[in-house]
Amino acid sequence: MSVASKLLVYLHLAVKQQALQSALQAALPGVMITAVGRIADFDRALAEGQDAVLSLPLVLSAKHLVPVLRGERQGALDEEYVLVGTEPTLEPARARSVGAVDILGREGTTSFINTLIGAQPKLERVTKVEDLLPLLQLQRVDGIVLPARLVSELARSSRLKLVERPLATRVGLPALAAKGGSEDPLVAVFRRLPRPLCASLGVERWR
Repeated sequence: MSVASKLLVYLHLAVKQQALQSALQAALPGVMITAVGRIADFDRALAEGQDAVLSLPLVLSAKHLVPVLRGERQGALDEEYVLVGTEPTLEPARARSVGAVDILGREGTTSFINTLIGAQPKLERVTKVEDLLPLLQLQRVDGIVLPARLVSELARSSRLKLVERPLATRVGLPALAAKGGSEDPLVAVFRRLPRPLCASLGVERWR
């Protein structure tokens, strides 16, 4: 694999971007890795030219990138998202305001959340998963939207009694787009990533 290979990572996980970048760098020593958490930084890095991009399929699609490798967990290529709040009567269609991580900018994220919720609530955008909980603690929103697998992380960080409601639309797990297509050297490397690292990315294996 060329030392010059550049991988751009744009994912919002329970771990911090720097920790994610370091973990991937240790597993991919021949690759120059950049992990970002803001859409503006992602767009800027993308414009500078990348050999591969690791992100959600919906982000790749929005940037006209085609996945060559898809993350899989529990036999599925997608996962459940939930609406989490503190009111027992919480219902997605009745939420007046929700918080979510900004993955596609104002318009793109709003459209994404409206599709998940099945309504058009007022949207509060944040840049990190850990910024979602304060929105509930300060009662700025009725609920927050995130992958179901991340709810336990929030629960450990809060004394709030959280209520979660599953959302009907599932969202694709992280995927890899690469200039070299399915023959790109990164494809073979990703298939061999350590299980703990895959788990931190929200997947069990790649296919």
